[in-house]
Parts: sequence; C-alpha cells; structure tokens
Amino acid sequence: MSWEKVGKALAGLLVAAGAVAALYVSFKDEGGLKAYVAYEALTYPSQFNERIGQAREQLKYERLFAGVEAVAKGALNRDQVEALVSQAQAPYMQLFAKPFEAGLVDHRTGLFVTLRNTSDKPVQKVLIRLPAKGLVQVRDDAGDDSIPENATNIIQIPAIEPGGVCRVWVYFDADFSQITQGGISIVHADGPATLQVMREVSGFQALMARYGQVLVGLAVVLVAVVLILAYTCARQRRRLRRLRG
Repeated sequence: MSWEKVGKALAGLLVAAGAVAALYVSFKDEGGLKAYVAYEALTYPSQFNERIGQAREQLKYERLFAGVEAVAKGALNRDQVEALVSQAQAPYMQLFAKPFEAGLVDHRTGLFVTLRNTSDKPVQKVLIRLPAKGLVQVRDDAGDDSIPENATNIIQIPAIEPGGVCRVWVYFDADFSQITQGGISIVHADGPATLQVMREVSGFQALMARYGQVLVGLAVVLVAVVLILAYTCARQRRRLRRLRG
C-alpha cells in the first residue's frame, strides 16, 4: 500500500470521526441539575383593579361608622357601633394587608423556574438567589407547596430526588427590566446548576429553538457526506487520468 492511499484512508477516518464527535456533542445530555428560567410581565384586568379600589373605599372606618350609625338610628352607643365596624372590617384586613394594599396590581413581574435533576443521585442543598425580594411559591416533585409568608430573595430547597422536578413561582413588586437585568443564581452542594433562560419566540426562531440540535446534527452529517463525495470524485478523476495516460 502506497503512502498516498494511507493518507487518503486517514483523511476519510478523520472526517468520519469528526462527524461522530460533532453528533455526540450535539446530542449528549450531561447529568446534573438543570434550571429553566422564564420571565413574564404580568397584567391584570382594569376592572379587577377598579373593584379592589372600590372595596377599599367602602371598608374605610369613617364610611362604615357612618353607615352603621345610620342603620342603628341611635339604638346603639358609640362603643357598640365601633364594635360592629371592627367586625365588618375583620375578614378583609388580612386581604388588604401588606404587600396587597392595592391588590395584585403592584406585583407586575413574574419569574418561573423549573428545576430538573437529570442525574442518578439526589441533588442536595439547592440555593436560589433572586434579583430582588418577591413572593415565593415552591412545589416539590410530590406536588406539595411551600409558601413563605413574607417576601424573600433567598430560596432554599433541601433536596431533589433523581429524575425529580421542582417548580418555583416568584412575583415581584418591581419593573420587568429591573428583574431581568438583576440576574439569578442557582447552586447546589456539588456546584452551579445548568441555567437556561427561556424566551417566547415564534415562526422560524421557534422552529430553530425546538429543533436546533436535530438541525445541527443533520448539517454535520450533510457536510460529512459532501466531503466523502468530493473525495470519491477526486479519486475517480485521478484514476481516469492514469488510464488515459
């Protein structure tokens, strides 16, 4: 076998090895904690906001006091009227307490995180640092919810089992740009999570986002086929030249 044939064989092997390696890199899925993050600017119906404002007005002490006095027509003393006003306000005091003085309208930025443990062992001590304090809801793989009473910028999850999924919802009383620019940190006992920010896209961008890895793999295969065909054609031309010569 001549050195030329050896070189051609090695070149073909390198092309094939490159194609296989590219396909492997495109499709491999390293185990570990993967975090999918999505931001959303929240909006609420104007009618809802108006009703919240009207309810707050009707629950004001002065308005209720005057209403009870008008209904009682002097049959109740001041202490009794105040007691009735307090009883009327009591069911709504918690509803309009901080941070819901204006209902939901102030919490106009949402952050949604899906945590997936793709490894074969539990992920321990997951820590999420948020860009600002927000109202948090955490749902574990069993569907149980954990809802801290106060706003916080630190979320701690003891563990996520192999193959488990944990979901986090956060609502911020802040501008959308402030939250998206602030960034988010997700780490666990073995290091940082693989973070992927999800964005809404449509049309061609949506197709690329969904089938990007498949298209990359097909492109690599196509390039390899073209190179092999080019090499085959070149070899056939050389043979024809030798026969003619």
